[in-house]
Amino acid sequence: MKSRTVIALLAGAAVGAVLGILLAPDKGEESRKKVKKTAEDCIDKVKEKLSNIKKNNENVEESEEE
Repeated sequence: MKSRTVIALLAGAAVGAVLGILLAPDKGEESRKKVKKTAEDCIDKVKEKLSNIKKNNENVEESEEE
């Protein structure tokens, strides 16, 4: 349940950031670069969070086995 909340929060932040960039008064090329950079950053953060969640789950499973 907690991991779903984190993922939903990150997804919402990513959507908000992209919309903010798209609605900003910049040139198209600049906006596309910003969207690409923001998307890449968000993907990296999501991968990091998922990795941490996976490690935590593995630690919990190991603790339960002992």
